[in-house]
Amino acid sequence: MVKAQPIAIDLFSGAGGFGLGFEMAGFSVPLSVEIDAWACDTLRYNHPNMMVIQQDIRELNTANSIKDIFIFQPDVVIGGPPCQGFSIAGPAQKDPKDPRNSLFLNFAQWISFLQPTAFVMENVKGLLSRKNIEGIKVIDIIKKTFEEVGYFVEVWLINAAEYGVPQIRERIFIVGNKKGKKLGIPPKTHSLDLSNVNSIQLSMIDTISLHPALTLWDAISDLPPLKTSEGVEEQPYISQAQNDYQRWIRHDSQTLYNHVAMEHSARLVERFKHIKWGESSSDVPKEHRARRRNGNGEISETSYDQNNRRLNPYKPSHTIAASFYANFIHPFQHRNLTAREGARIQSFPDNYRFLGKKTVVSHKLSRTT
Repeated sequence: MVKAQPIAIDLFSGAGGFGLGFEMAGFSVPLSVEIDAWACDTLRYNHPNMMVIQQDIRELNTANSIKDIFIFQPDVVIGGPPCQGFSIAGPAQKDPKDPRNSLFLNFAQWISFLQPTAFVMENVKGLLSRKNIEGIKVIDIIKKTFEEVGYFVEVWLINAAEYGVPQIRERIFIVGNKKGKKLGIPPKTHSLDLSNVNSIQLSMIDTISLHPALTLWDAISDLPPLKTSEGVEEQPYISQAQNDYQRWIRHDSQTLYNHVAMEHSARLVERFKHIKWGESSSDVPKEHRARRRNGNGEISETSYDQNNRRLNPYKPSHTIAASFYANFIHPFQHRNLTAREGARIQSFPDNYRFLGKKTVVSHKLSRTT
């Protein structure tokens, strides 16, 4: 049997964004491994011919248990091991003994067993500065691990906004290949200097103009306006696409999925009205702040700077994670983002439908990046 397409397999696949990108690039992605139930439901719905294994990858830890899954040798193995132990979000001091820090070893184990031509592992920028309990840089440990199983390893720091995604999302990509050749970071296509649409990337071989970075409003301006609790899981479009990004992301879809607003109390909506672009719940007048739980209506003195930040429509979005639904406010409407708006910002096409509880992409939100 002739292999028609190069094959990639997706580990720690989440809802499937990484694998979807490889499919768009011409790869076949016949297998995904993911522990989250809702993410697996989403994968199976959108990829009916894909083998989706809902299991802890640490339980698939022998050569036979891995190799018995495949008909063909994969050309590329991709994945993004959970990253809280490395992330710069949350508490400044991470636990170097956090077991999630070592899940890359399970990824490396698959690489060692399968020996693909290449692998791509994605993680948070904070990984570059993290050290283990002995004070050794984690990134150096990771590079050495892959080098010892026969790979030439590069580490790329990439901002998605500089490649046509409408959000500021810095991630590192650990890229290995068995040919021993340096690939180099892909040339940027978009400029973050929105004041100069003719920004030039002088480092490219041929001097060409970059496109201006896409903004939040470029991504979502055509979606139906919603008030709290409005929207349905399947609805028609009510307007035409307004730019090339929207035409591309509609992907010939005839139905708009997952555009449902969360239910907010009248008090929360009133609080949202006092939050301007770039501000968050911590910036509202005291009388509109959250009340203490079991505090007889007293105003809470605790505020969280990252909670309910109103996004600026004319800039790329802040980083969107699976828990985005409670992190950000629509730039003009007094509500949190819908799952579809979050998907638009992450560049999922409109025909990619998310299953599970409405407005939530992941069941275990603690496993997001």
